[in-house]
Amino acid sequence: MTDSPPGAMPNRVVRLRIHPVKGARGSDVDTLHFEAMGPRFDRRWMVVRPDGGFVTQRDTPRLATIRPTVADGALTLEAPDAPPIHLPLTPRGERLQATVWSSVVDVRTVSAAADAWVSSVLGGAHRLVFMGDDDIRNTDPAYAEGHRVSFADGYPALLVSQGSVDELARRVGRKIPVERFRPNIVVSGDRPHAEDFWREFTIGALPFRGVKLCARCKVTTTDQETGVRDPDQEPLRTLARYRRIESLVYFGVNTVHLAQGPISLGDPVEVQERGIVRGAI
Repeated sequence: MTDSPPGAMPNRVVRLRIHPVKGARGSDVDTLHFEAMGPRFDRRWMVVRPDGGFVTQRDTPRLATIRPTVADGALTLEAPDAPPIHLPLTPRGERLQATVWSSVVDVRTVSAAADAWVSSVLGGAHRLVFMGDDDIRNTDPAYAEGHRVSFADGYPALLVSQGSVDELARRVGRKIPVERFRPNIVVSGDRPHAEDFWREFTIGALPFRGVKLCARCKVTTTDQETGVRDPDQEPLRTLARYRRIESLVYFGVNTVHLAQGPISLGDPVEVQERGIVRGAI
């Protein structure tokens, strides 16, 4: 079963993205390797305040100007007017507790040099922390019991369809970069918001479950290249006109993976079960 008209090609993966540092800029990849807590290297690092509270583009849009890349056994951070810094993929700094929404997670610091670099770019005192494979943060059992997640807001991966992005752009009256929604998986398809009803589906050989619609915030109004907010509050303003359910606005679907393994650009998407995927309780 697909969401394409009879005789049409099935939906396929058209973009894959990782965001190594929560809130920082993402990058395109050809393959995502799904591990226990989600795509490899996705949101495994996070900027925190001195008290361990997490920092995101909601309060610090300048995070979007930090460009992380993972290559050659290192995490490299780059930003305008700052020299790049190369950091280990498995840091062994001191232990501390960090807070992500209602989760309190045991994490490790990366290094004093990383803290100084991030603080210089963002202004004020900040630290860079890392979640290792042995650090446990569970998804919300009300939606996805028995799954783990990294520093992502709540679930291992976010999926949107190009049809949904195109419909939103049509309503706004200008192009809306899909990066504004910070997805991991972008799939083809002409039916806007078909993904709202994907309860069980496979991408390539990997099975997934849609567990919760994704509530959106002012991060969608942030230019992911410059960190500047849209003066018209778009696309959030337009989304609020046709994607509001009670007090929240939704775009895309949060997913969990039911096995570990890779998905790649061009992989077909096959939907096994459709139904209501809930928003916030």
